[in-house]
Amino acid sequence: MAFKTLTIKESTYRKLVDWKDKDESFSDLLDREFDRKIQTSKDLLEWAREAARTGNNSLRQRKDSPYRPKK
Repeated sequence: MAFKTLTIKESTYRKLVDWKDKDESFSDLLDREFDRKIQTSKDLLEWAREAARTGNNSLRQRKDSPYRPKK
């Protein structure tokens, strides 16, 4: 299995830690949350634009997450 290293902001890392299940790896989290395969940065950008446009990012938000949007 090949591995890649990603550089993210500390604040983003904390959000991911809060978001993932306790026994789940970051790879498992991302595999679980993306409902379509994103292979390139262009794919990711298109996904993000669609999510912003529709307001439905298909990502499960934990009820206890401090990053969950306020209603």
